[in-house]
Amino acid sequence: MRVSPFPVGIQIETTSRCNAKCGFCPHPVVSKTEPQGVMEESLYRRLIDEVSEYPVQLLQPFLNNDPLMDRQIVARTEYMARKNPHAQVCITTNGALLNQDIAEGLAELRLHTIHISSNGLTGDTYRDTMKIDGYTVLRNVNTLRDCLRRRGSRTRLVVTAILMKRNRDEVALMREYWRSRGVEFYLNPLNDRAGNIDVAEFADMLPFAEPANQSQLHNWQMTACQSLYTTLAVLWNGDVVTCCMDWRRDNVMGNVRDATIREVWEGAQYRSIRALSDAGRLDERPLCNGCGHNRFSIQPDRLAKQLTSGADAQSERDRELLGTLVHLREQSPQLIQLGLMQ
Repeated sequence: MRVSPFPVGIQIETTSRCNAKCGFCPHPVVSKTEPQGVMEESLYRRLIDEVSEYPVQLLQPFLNNDPLMDRQIVARTEYMARKNPHAQVCITTNGALLNQDIAEGLAELRLHTIHISSNGLTGDTYRDTMKIDGYTVLRNVNTLRDCLRRRGSRTRLVVTAILMKRNRDEVALMREYWRSRGVEFYLNPLNDRAGNIDVAEFADMLPFAEPANQSQLHNWQMTACQSLYTTLAVLWNGDVVTCCMDWRRDNVMGNVRDATIREVWEGAQYRSIRALSDAGRLDERPLCNGCGHNRFSIQPDRLAKQLTSGADAQSERDRELLGTLVHLREQSPQLIQLGLMQ
């Protein structure tokens, strides 16, 4: 594959912290073993200044964290957007800290998209899936929506949810609620974050009963990866990793405290891992090999046949869920994202 002269997509983690404890995310476990902190302002600005010299297409001021845990995130995102007027600047948050001041601050910025990770509609589901107050999130997202509308902002506001056992019965309700508020809503598939989630815990989150779940878990042989040639991620301490799946710093390519982004991008570590990708041997890297495993992707015809053969109450509930998903996809094809249904 051809290497971009400079990464076209860059994520910069300004803080490693997150206020949620989502079962589908490695952060609650990994944060106990990996160093935590906040990026210095001088380093952040140097990175943004360097990025501004290149035709970067996508910038995101977060990685494996919630960006609103950084008290300076509005000012830092403003600097990112102002210095890179041609890039799409996008931010993702769980919304729990999205108070009036932050909402107004974000609404003033030239952002492409604000994503809200929201995995329920009721307080109980929020507590079970994310360990944060769901009603606070709903209020905050509606406040942000109002701020964007008052300013005539062109920023997209998108709510995304991951399909899991705990929220499966709220899928249609979530879609209808956010549509009634004029907010885009997408449904994404569950995966084990390249093996960074406990096997038993991951299995317990899958939305269907067994053996239906196992029949929908797909594995790809990760012999190569496009992101190695186009995108880059910087942790709060300056470490550069290949992607958002590297929760335990398995593929550190260098550190931008000691070098520029371009120097790391062209450095020996990147050349080595790209050589494996070019040779179709990327799966020799344990993290990359794990990235292709346990991708939950529903194949409706095959699953429907399997569920029809069951006669218990759980199979009936699974058939109802599948029917709901198929119906929602027919109504709104864009609702199902990232290969959730194939």
